[in-house]
Amino acid sequence: MLIIPVIDISQGVVVQATKSDRKSYKPIKSSISDNPDPESILTSYLKLYPFKIIYIADLDAIEGKKNQSKLINRLTSKYKDCEFWLDAGIEQIYNKFQYKSNNLRYILGTENEFSIDEFRKLIDNNPEIILSIDINKKGNFYNSDILNYSDEWPKKVIIMMLHLVGSGEGIDISNIEKIIKYDSSSELFVAGGINSASNIKKLKSMDIKGCLIASALHQKKISRKDLIEYNN
Repeated sequence: MLIIPVIDISQGVVVQATKSDRKSYKPIKSSISDNPDPESILTSYLKLYPFKIIYIADLDAIEGKKNQSKLINRLTSKYKDCEFWLDAGIEQIYNKFQYKSNNLRYILGTENEFSIDEFRKLIDNNPEIILSIDINKKGNFYNSDILNYSDEWPKKVIIMMLHLVGSGEGIDISNIEKIIKYDSSSELFVAGGINSASNIKKLKSMDIKGCLIASALHQKKISRKDLIEYNN
């Protein structure tokens, strides 16, 4: 199981993502860092455990506002030993020259509207892209047509349960099982709702390759001991 810490950035600071209500996101209050500055949060993560992959969401870019590329470029340049998975919306995949790091991989979220033909072109032009299958407030799949083309999914796929992000309510077993039935070749990762080491253990038993976590780390619900035991 690969455990990946999450950094959600808005207006230059790390915010507490709470489900998909982005207008209500506020600077994060963390038990592992006294500062919501992205570099402080990243440093705190790496003190907790030597993570090799960091997930970053540029929420401003996702919402069509001025992106945080300068800040993110600074982080990816400074922490060259880490690989960064970046969700900055579909437009930033087309305009990726703004993000200049070689240790960065783009995420294509189904929250964006795109056709199957567009999806194929994006995959062809960005072979390292990661697909994020996003689930809305009601627990339904965004752009659900993509489920019918699981044989064309890239190597890595995130099941992004936006309806559970920051909730601490635990994982959505039902929707995870639905995705597992659709695909057998991609490596599956889960994000949203993870609140304990027992959740990680359950995901591992389902052959999920990794999980994305923020709140449980900031609230110390998952300890360094847990990370050592389950991360690989």
